[in-house]
Amino acid sequence: MQLAVAGEDRLEAARAVDDHWARDLSDAERAATEMVIDLDADEATCPACMTTFKTGIDRCPGCGLRLG
Repeated sequence: MQLAVAGEDRLEAARAVDDHWARDLSDAERAATEMVIDLDADEATCPACMTTFKTGIDRCPGCGLRLG
């Protein structure tokens, strides 16, 4: 998707796009978009399926999401 807006409107346009995409998300899905995976920790939680796993692997064992 491409969106052309005047430079002074870019922040408001970005917020409008974010709001549009987030409006149909559940609270859990919205929270997952804010998650950060600490790959240096002993364990991490996948933002896609919420599986907890030991770090040091390339893909989530629950859903296969590529990590890192």
